[in-house]
Amino acid sequence: MAIPLSLATHATRGVFWTSIPFVLQMLMGVLFYTYLPIAEMGRFEWALIVVMFLALVSDLGLGAALIQRREVTDSNFTSAFWASFLFGIAITAIVVYTAPQAARVEGGAKPEEFARILSVLALLIPFASVSGLFRARLQRDLQFRAMALAEAVSVVSYTLSALILLSLSFGVMSVVYSGVVREIALLLALWRAARWRPRFSFSAAALAEILPFGLNLTGSRCVTYVSNNLASLVIFPRLGEEALGYFRFAYRLTLMPLARISTVIMRVFFPTFSAIQDDDDLLRRSYLRTAQTISLFYWPALAAGFVFAADGLDLMRELAANLGSTPDGVTLAGELANRDMMPALTPMRILIGAAAMKAVGATVGSVFLAKGKANWVLYWSLFSLAVLIPALLWSVSMGISGVAAVIASSALLFLILTQALTNRLIGLTFTAYLHSLARPALATAVLFAVLSIARPALPGDALARCLQAVALSLVATGLSLRFFAWGLCRDFWRCLRGRSGLFDPDMADGSP
Repeated sequence: MAIPLSLATHATRGVFWTSIPFVLQMLMGVLFYTYLPIAEMGRFEWALIVVMFLALVSDLGLGAALIQRREVTDSNFTSAFWASFLFGIAITAIVVYTAPQAARVEGGAKPEEFARILSVLALLIPFASVSGLFRARLQRDLQFRAMALAEAVSVVSYTLSALILLSLSFGVMSVVYSGVVREIALLLALWRAARWRPRFSFSAAALAEILPFGLNLTGSRCVTYVSNNLASLVIFPRLGEEALGYFRFAYRLTLMPLARISTVIMRVFFPTFSAIQDDDDLLRRSYLRTAQTISLFYWPALAAGFVFAADGLDLMRELAANLGSTPDGVTLAGELANRDMMPALTPMRILIGAAAMKAVGATVGSVFLAKGKANWVLYWSLFSLAVLIPALLWSVSMGISGVAAVIASSALLFLILTQALTNRLIGLTFTAYLHSLARPALATAVLFAVLSIARPALPGDALARCLQAVALSLVATGLSLRFFAWGLCRDFWRCLRGRSGLFDPDMADGSP
């Protein structure tokens, strides 16, 4: 039995459409790191980690609970909305009130600036706490394109506001204000797309039907979030805000895109896998083809990033040096002229290896949740946290490269263990799993070899080398996929166009 065409096509298109806005957001992150002092960006990253954790808590997992539950009523949605919104308001008020005290304890070299960043950034929490409910309505109907358009609206709003504020010399606050603008724009766009308005009513019974699943998931998400950001939590107090700035820059270009992709995958494949949760054979094929497709397109990008990372950092240095005088005076211009992003190079390359391993395990959480195993997600998160805490505390003495090495090695360990759990849950074998990754691995290995050989021969300054690197990477990737994984590419394209199911049995091997 093949997965229904509409479901497979919706899932594939969902990943495609909802991934697009993240590219623009990632480019804006690079822009901020190019033109703002690294210590200020480190301070912002520290505040962002705190606020996004609190936004995760305020969500209460109710959006995911409404997706997982087969039968839901408008009362479930309305009660969830008011619970999340009021909880988000309460958390925001607490953060704004306690920000000065928190900054004095753990605010870095400039606690007053950290308190200001934290207070303003906390304003996004109420909007983030309820946007997931509107997204849940769209996910239940597999309206991934509408979700992508909402994301695009929010990212465009974020980009425009950030560029305007940067041009007006708002400095690091341009990142902060634009982040709040993005969350407001996202909520309004999702609200319009979902075509649903919460009523002025509340039912404790309706909330109780979905709250247990939501709280379990919130617990696991919080632990996972802390686990994913544990390196930053160790780096800031031990190595300072500059070290955190370099590390978070490397993280933004390697693991953060993966985190975004994983979020997209969870949004898309959680409802997709939930729809076929009772058919293990179909779920196995779906899972393998998903891992195969992710590795097919993500691994080559990581390989190119590894080879040309130094050229990209050189380009950032040249752009910063050419900034010239600013309304802030000569001090900022001089600091940017001396900007050296090379301390981020080694951690970035190590984290690329971690991202390659984490990418193929990105759908594990969707399988666990689709099978109703939210408690597995929580237990796994607690286990990974117990492993990472002592390892990272030990590695921080070796600097941010040592921290990155621990993340990469733990990624390999966690991939093996989570895959073993997935195999047990859906009756999969490691042989079948590794076989599904053989062609993407071969295509990526050939691409990596070609780019490594060609890179020393690229002439010109940093900009010229980067342009040549992009062109060479695109051509080499296309040829590598054509010779070693063309069948998989054809399958993906046919499914994207709605001409076949991505998980049809006759596509199981992805042969050319």
